[in-house]
Amino acid sequence: MSKLGRYSADRKKVATLTNAVTTTGTVSQCGTVFIATGASGTTVYVLPAIAAAGKGWWCKVFKSAAAGGGGTIGVNGHADDGANCMVGMESSITPVALAGDDALLADGTDPGASIEVICDGSQWLIHIVASTAADASVG
Repeated sequence: MSKLGRYSADRKKVATLTNAVTTTGTVSQCGTVFIATGASGTTVYVLPAIAAAGKGWWCKVFKSAAAGGGGTIGVNGHADDGANCMVGMESSITPVALAGDDALLADGTDPGASIEVICDGSQWLIHIVASTAADASVG
């Protein structure tokens, strides 16, 4: 069987979010997997406006450092999108429904926790994976 090569690979764009800095996202970052340590302070990725991003835009933010690093990792809706621009689910031992305009992985969240964001053209659909419901929120 021959190898199909790079054109059939499911490679992802990967970028690092600077610790304790707010980064404003762009439309060209669609499909990016962001890595954040959450070592200290609050590391935030602000999504592009829904109208600019459009249906199908997505990204994922992963926590890479050990729990108890002293910081939080957040994904915030764009100011143009208003309150409650995010809806979705937090998956842990006890799943809970979410609604608001920012998603958060709390200080102490285990490595591997993640926030996945997908635009349906009118809102952001959020899926947070964390070890406990207390580790994640949307507000």
